[in-house]
Amino acid sequence: MGPGAFCGTIPIGNFARQPLLLLVVSAFFPSLSGRSNLKTLLRWTIGGCLAIFILLELWRPCYFLTDDNLDASFPVFTEMGRNMKAGHTPFVSEFLFGGGYNYLRDFSATQWHPFFLVSTLLADTPARFWMIDVMALLFLLVAAAGIAVLAHSLREELSLKIPDGYLVFYCLSYVFSAYVLTVGPSWVNFLANLGALPWLTLGILDRKTLRGTLLVLLFTVHEILAGYAPLTLSGGLCLTLFALGVARWRRSIQPLFCWGAGNLIALLILSPLLLSILDGFAHTVRMLGYSLADSTLYSIPAPTFFFSFFIGNWTEPVTIWQGDRALQTLEFPCLSSILACAAAWCLIPALFVPGRWRPLDKICAVLAGVLVVTIIRPEWLATAIYHLPFFRSMRWPFREGVIFLFFVHLFLILRFPERMPRWQPAITLFSLAIFLLPLPFIRVPTFNPLFLDRQLLFSGQAERFWAAVKPQLGATDDVATVIDWPYWQAHAKDIPYTLLDTANYPAFFQVRCISAYDPTAPTDQLPLKTSPGYWFGAFRPDQVNQILAERPDLRLLRIENVAPLKITMSTGAGPEIDLTPYLQAARVKAPDSDPVPPSGH
Repeated sequence: MGPGAFCGTIPIGNFARQPLLLLVVSAFFPSLSGRSNLKTLLRWTIGGCLAIFILLELWRPCYFLTDDNLDASFPVFTEMGRNMKAGHTPFVSEFLFGGGYNYLRDFSATQWHPFFLVSTLLADTPARFWMIDVMALLFLLVAAAGIAVLAHSLREELSLKIPDGYLVFYCLSYVFSAYVLTVGPSWVNFLANLGALPWLTLGILDRKTLRGTLLVLLFTVHEILAGYAPLTLSGGLCLTLFALGVARWRRSIQPLFCWGAGNLIALLILSPLLLSILDGFAHTVRMLGYSLADSTLYSIPAPTFFFSFFIGNWTEPVTIWQGDRALQTLEFPCLSSILACAAAWCLIPALFVPGRWRPLDKICAVLAGVLVVTIIRPEWLATAIYHLPFFRSMRWPFREGVIFLFFVHLFLILRFPERMPRWQPAITLFSLAIFLLPLPFIRVPTFNPLFLDRQLLFSGQAERFWAAVKPQLGATDDVATVIDWPYWQAHAKDIPYTLLDTANYPAFFQVRCISAYDPTAPTDQLPLKTSPGYWFGAFRPDQVNQILAERPDLRLLRIENVAPLKITMSTGAGPEIDLTPYLQAARVKAPDSDPVPPSGH
C-alpha cells in the first residue's frame, strides 16, 4: 500500500540482533590508518553489504515484502515469472484491468531489467517469497561496488588521505543510510537509482572518453530499465549540473561529452520502449499533474529535515518519552530515519577542519545544498515545479533525498582531513552510535508492514481461499471490490486485501479483476470509464450503479465485517453469496506476530 497508510508498531528485537550493528565491525575492522588496493576495498565493502543483508533476512525474513513491494510489485512479478516459464510474453497481464493489460505502455512499470526478469523465475518455487529480496540484494551490491570503486578512484587521482576503515564506513553508510527506502522500503526500484549514481559519476569523472561514455551508457540503461522514473529524471538533472561543474573545473568538454553521449546513445537504444511508455503516460490522469496543494503536501519542513538527517532514528523514542505512545504525530512524511545518515556527524570535521577546498568539493557542497532546498520545498519552489509540464506530476521528496545522501557521502570522502585530528575516530563512532542505538526501539522500517496480508500469503491461507472460490467464477468473469469509506477509515489495518482481490493481488491468485493498483495506467487501456474510489483499486458504494451500468455481469466482493471476518460476493445487483465457509476452510485468522515465510513449500 502507498505511503500514508497505517504503519504498525512492534518491537524489533534486542540490540544484538540489529543488522546494522555490523556497520561497526565492517567499518572499523579494516585499518584506520592503512590504505590498500581496489580489490581489498571491494572485498570489505561488498562483504559488509552482504553480511548486513543476511543479518536483515535472519532478523525478518523477506523484509522487503511490505507496502508497495508486497501489494503492487510482488503479484505482478509472480505473473511475469509464470508467463516466461510458459513461453508467453512477461509484459502482458491477463488478470489485471480485465486482462490483456500491456505494461509496455505503463510509466510505472519497471520490469525490463535482467535483475527483475531473472528473479521472477523464482515464481512458484520454494523461494518465491524471496523474489523481491533477491532483486534488492543485486541492486544493493551494485551500489556498494559502485561507491567503493568511485571512492578508490578519487583517492588515487586526488591523493586523498582517507584510510580504508573510514572509506568502507562511508561506503556502507551510503548504501544503508536511507533506512526507510533501503531497509524494508516501499519501492524496490529506488535501489536501482541508488546503485547507478556512483557509476554515472565515475563515468563523468573518467579521464578516458570511451570508458566514461560506456559507463554512462550502461548505467543510464540500468536506471531507465529498473529505476524509479522521477528519481531517474531528478538524478539526471543533478548529474548534468555536476558534469558542467567538472567540465569547468578541468577546462575540458570531455566530462560533459561523456555524460551527454552516453545518455543520447542509451535513449536511442531504448527509444522504442520509451516512445511506447511516453505514449501511455500521455493517456493517464497523472499527465495533468497534481494540484499545487499536493505538490507541497509531502515536502519536509526545514527543522524536520535537519533533525532527521542528524538524529532521525531518535524521533520515535523521543516522541514516546513525551507521552505520545500512539505515535500519531509521526505520520508520513515525518517518519523517523527518513533521511537519517550514519555518517552525518562526520560533516563537522569535513566542513570546519582547516584544509584546501578543491573545485570538486565545492561542486558537491553546492549540489547538496540545492537538494536540501528541493527537499524542504518552500512554496515558491513548489509553485515553480507545479508549472513545469512533467515535474508537476511528481510529489515525493525521496528522489531528492537519495541524491542528497549520495553527494553528502561523496563530499565526506573528498573532504577527509589531510591531517586526521585526534577526535576523528570519536566523532565517527558517535555518529554511528546516534544512528544505531535507537533501532531496538523503533517501528519496523516500512510505511505499511501489511502484517495480515503477509500472514495470509506465507501461510497459504489466501491461496486456499481463492482455490475454493475460483470455481464459483466463470472463465471470463471479472471481479470488483466494494468497500464502504467510513468502514475502511476505521478498519484499514485489519482488512485482508489479499482476500478482497484488491491492489495487484489478482495477478498472484490468477483471478480476473476489473481494476488494479497502478497510478499511471493509460486510460485507453482501462475497461471502465469509472475510476476506483480507492488508490488500491476498490470502489465506493456510491460507484456501484456506475460500474454496473458499464459491466452488469461484474462479480462484486464486499467486506461485511473484520471480527469475525465476513466477505460476500454477488453478481451485479443479484443475491449475495456468503464466503464465510471458504474462509473457515482456509483457516483464516489474524497473525499473533510478524509472520515469516515457509521454509519448505
